[in-house]
Amino acid sequence: AACCRPPVLLVHGFFADASEFVLNPPESSPGMILADTGFDVFLLNVRGTTFSQRHLNMTNDDPESWKFTMDEMAKYDATAAIDKALQLNGASALYWIGHSQGTMLSFLMLADRPEYNAKVRAMFELTPAGRIHNTRGLTKLGFWIVNKLAPILSIYKMLFGSHEFGFRAPWFGGSLSRLVCSALNYEVRITDALSETSFLNSQALSPVRNERICELRRSRFPVYLSHLLVSTSTWNFLHYGQHAAHESILHFDASPAENMRRYGQINPPSYNFSNIDTDIYFFWSRNDWATAPEEIEQWLIPHMGPGVIKGTFEHPEYSHLDFAVATDVADRIFNVIVDIVREYETNACL
Repeated sequence: AACCRPPVLLVHGFFADASEFVLNPPESSPGMILADTGFDVFLLNVRGTTFSQRHLNMTNDDPESWKFTMDEMAKYDATAAIDKALQLNGASALYWIGHSQGTMLSFLMLADRPEYNAKVRAMFELTPAGRIHNTRGLTKLGFWIVNKLAPILSIYKMLFGSHEFGFRAPWFGGSLSRLVCSALNYEVRITDALSETSFLNSQALSPVRNERICELRRSRFPVYLSHLLVSTSTWNFLHYGQHAAHESILHFDASPAENMRRYGQINPPSYNFSNIDTDIYFFWSRNDWATAPEEIEQWLIPHMGPGVIKGTFEHPEYSHLDFAVATDVADRIFNVIVDIVREYETNACL
């Protein structure tokens, strides 16, 4: 049965949840594309997001429930999702498709828990994230501010812990989209109009490129906006700022005392990417302001083990969110992934 329906785990990006994979009509939603192809599709919502806020013992108002970063997402959420998917499907390994933060989680998971290499047959990384040193736009400004305020934030972390970080209201997307679309009555990329207000990058709100967005995608634009700014924790946001300030990817620097409790040392240890031994395929763009090409070419690729990266696919016409919500994502991204998976399955089922 597993050979007939290969399991695929879709893992969402930062300030998003798994709904980003099903926002469009079936022919242009990654989750639907893969399911209609015959794959067994699983969606992971990491802790703190819209569909993962029901802690067994704590409420959302309890700061303890928000004491997490991508460390916990990788070590616990990702591994639990893999185990559950394999249990339900019956296969021995699955295919990981990560977007943005979802790519980072796969790297951290395999670096820290290398036994999961055997449970992931291949990873397809959409806009792969590394140290995020070379982000642009407001993303870079946000991380710069975080690092400049590092001494103050260190005291804050020790005194007040972590909290919910984000903003989500159903009316937000509809209101903003009506405002934008009423103002844009001529052909213009939405990225130019919102470049100063985008929280991800100057192209973050560009689900379709070189088209009249307000005419063609008017019905979808409120949907995209209403699913942005999904909650995470303040610690997780600070962890991103930490990545932007260091030459290597480290575990979260909570405090000297907390670091001793967690890691047995005052400073957080780095992740050992040489433990990653799963086939990797990169899908990326030079026009992505959130995950810069310098990070991929000069850091991620050199830090992977020899022979691990099996393919890189550049799409210069795409921006950061296009890899999940573009209307032509089937032809450009997911049909390619389907063909690669079928090659793996042909060999596995012989």
